[in-house]
Amino acid sequence: MKYSIVITTFDKRFESDLIPLVNSIKALRPKIEVIMMVNGPGRANFDQEYRSKLLSFLAGHHDVYPTIFPTFQSLAKLWNRGILTSSNERVLILNDDLKIHLEDGKSFFDKFEFAFMSAPETFTINGSFSHFVVSKKEVMEVGFFDERLLGLGEEDGDFFWRYHEKFNREISNLEIGLIDNIHSDVTDDGYVKGIRTASKFNREFIKKQKYKDILFGGYKGMFDKRVKKILPDETQYPYEKFYLENKDRL
Repeated sequence: MKYSIVITTFDKRFESDLIPLVNSIKALRPKIEVIMMVNGPGRANFDQEYRSKLLSFLAGHHDVYPTIFPTFQSLAKLWNRGILTSSNERVLILNDDLKIHLEDGKSFFDKFEFAFMSAPETFTINGSFSHFVVSKKEVMEVGFFDERLLGLGEEDGDFFWRYHEKFNREISNLEIGLIDNIHSDVTDDGYVKGIRTASKFNREFIKKQKYKDILFGGYKGMFDKRVKKILPDETQYPYEKFYLENKDRL
């Protein structure tokens, strides 16, 4: 059973969230590949003390591979680059504000891996994109997460909508215990907020440029209303398929 873990994070959640999460993962699955996508600040210089502490901490764990962005990037880009960097076809993507628990000698990973054996290629966990699984194959078929969403928010709903458009089915959901979503409100202060931690820019791009509300037909998905897509998607990472098909010929 092979899968990689992708974690997205940033400086303000290092001590409180990232350290205990990575320690939990590596205590339970020491050999699992963890791809760490570290976001930069929106309107400040990257904290060099944080960079030093982060790299020192990660160096104490095997098979953790960080990518550090000096300036703020979209969550869509972090997810995409994490998926691309992973060496396995299937990827478990995690927010950094998650807590993993043990109960009667079992952990989230025991329950997850049991479900994973017969699960669809792509699925959410406990109804949330704070923890979800994708396959590179399906991401390329649907199209990567839309990097025109320059901040945080709506990238999950957009992908959910396009997944349904591509396969005529919704993304499956599996209920898996022993993991808590904290829903942290700690965010970077360098972008304009809309709803909670989500970007105002992302919300307006989705509602005013990419989709249009309609009364009949269309599809609702995770959005507030039924919509149709009015802005075409650009092809992102067009050569990834070529790489995957030919890398063994090197």
